Amino acid sequence: MKLIPEVKELIKGKKRKIDGCSFVFDGEIDKRIKNLCKKVPEGKTEVTISVTNGKPDAYTMEFSDGRIKITAEGQSGAFYAVQTLRQIIKNGYSDADEIKDSPDYETRGFYFDITRGRVPKLETLKKLVDWLSYCKINMLQLYVEHVFEFKEYDGIYQRTGYMTAEETKELDRYCYENFIELVPSLSCFGHLYELLQSDKYKHLCELDNYKPTSVAWNERMAHHTINPSDPESIEVIKSLIDQYSPLFTSKKFNICCDETFDLGNGKNKGKDKGRLYVDFVKKIIAHVKSKGKTPMMWGDIISNHSELISEFDDDVIFMSWRYDKDPDPTMVYKFRDAKRPHYVCSGVNNWSSLIEDICISNSNITKMAQYGKESGAIGFLNTCWGDHGHISPLYACMYGITFGAYRAWNVNCSDSNFDSAMDLLYYGSKGATKLVKKLSGAQSHYARYWYYALAIYSNEKFSSDTMYTCCDPDKFNKSFDECEEVIPYLMSQKWENDEARETLLNVAEGTECLLGILMSKSTGEKLGVNIKDVEEWLKKYTEIYLRESKMGELKEFVTVMYKLAEEYLK
Repeated sequence: MKLIPEVKELIKGKKRKIDGCSFVFDGEIDKRIKNLCKKVPEGKTEVTISVTNGKPDAYTMEFSDGRIKITAEGQSGAFYAVQTLRQIIKNGYSDADEIKDSPDYETRGFYFDITRGRVPKLETLKKLVDWLSYCKINMLQLYVEHVFEFKEYDGIYQRTGYMTAEETKELDRYCYENFIELVPSLSCFGHLYELLQSDKYKHLCELDNYKPTSVAWNERMAHHTINPSDPESIEVIKSLIDQYSPLFTSKKFNICCDETFDLGNGKNKGKDKGRLYVDFVKKIIAHVKSKGKTPMMWGDIISNHSELISEFDDDVIFMSWRYDKDPDPTMVYKFRDAKRPHYVCSGVNNWSSLIEDICISNSNITKMAQYGKESGAIGFLNTCWGDHGHISPLYACMYGITFGAYRAWNVNCSDSNFDSAMDLLYYGSKGATKLVKKLSGAQSHYARYWYYALAIYSNEKFSSDTMYTCCDPDKFNKSFDECEEVIPYLMSQKWENDEARETLLNVAEGTECLLGILMSKSTGEKLGVNIKDVEEWLKKYTEIYLRESKMGELKEFVTVMYKLAEEYLK
């Protein structure tokens, strides 16, 4: 059977047709489980659900002719058993006499950037929650800097797009209904560019009188860090936390505190960077704990000052991240050795691109999951970042998002059935995943648009390694040919999830346009792409974008693409 995630133990037996069920609830069953059962097609197979006490996510399923007995060790386990049942019905049969299942990670999360250009609509987030729940994910975090109606960001969030308090509370409620914990995640130290460029708060920037040298998307990646030595700084951060925290039922709060690149390079120059960092973060942690929340934080900065980890409270959860194909486990092992609760965090590798890089993400997710298991990590968090405008649609990231759920539940499972399971359960078309992977390979490094866009938008120079990539016509032509191969298939097919097909077709056409622009820029060679092609693609891209997301900063990306096309396709 094709299941996501793959179950831990399946005892093979008689093949039984299962196309619908009726339910009998034995004992006290959470209404959320009963609501999920309503999504199961009605049929003759009788399913009995009972709940005992044990590992909350664990369950067994026993199959006999016309009957299925589900015994869960907790309410969440019963919920996940029904999700497995829904997938079995999608297969149309069961070939098991018994399934015994439980997750490797207690917490299995997904982290979604809604700050760097793309703010999803509430309906989009609910569809995402439906799928995450289907794949047994139990935590969701949304990365937020300025995309909420904070009073400090008044006049900013209206320009960039934002989620309202009511939308946030509704999403929190919807997550609860699906056994998912929505955890607030807020930049509280670094990555405060929009705040610290505002007239009201620029005096709190670590870099005195900083003048941006590039477009906002790039600056947000590199700057700004708040000045921890100014007493006003912690008061501003407390205010942000106070406004955001009450909207969530979660007892956790992710304060981020990552990539404080500017710390000690401006107003605090000459001071001990580790001391500056720890002292300020401890103030943030104390405030979060005063709200009854358990703090979480990214581990990149403190891992460089590992001798100071012991100064933090024992319940602070550290998140170790690495997103490359062969990730370095050093950060993970530092928190293991310090005997601190920690998550491992992988990535779908979609940033600065129209589609995820599956070759990188599959390896990254697999290895980070293994490192976490070896180190005793209590959680696995797969991330989808939006660096440089978040131009990738959600449908163009779903392979990696789902693969993260696959690994979080069953670290050592086989990959052999994953693609066919995605075809059946998500795309709804045999062979769809093969096209997605081919398209991912076509864009790969050669169509990561931002490196080239910067050259025209900010007059920045290509780095030597990027120029080397740009100047290989054979590789460009190969990527272009792969797009040419994928597009006719996507145009001619009809998928059960046809919005995904339509979006991926647009991604393929956009990748083709981008490759044509870059080839013209790098070598002067033409690939048959003209300005009209780019205009037609952007029109459709905009339509799809606005179906999924709010306006956000869409116009910025469209402007970049028009400038590239006008400059290099004359």
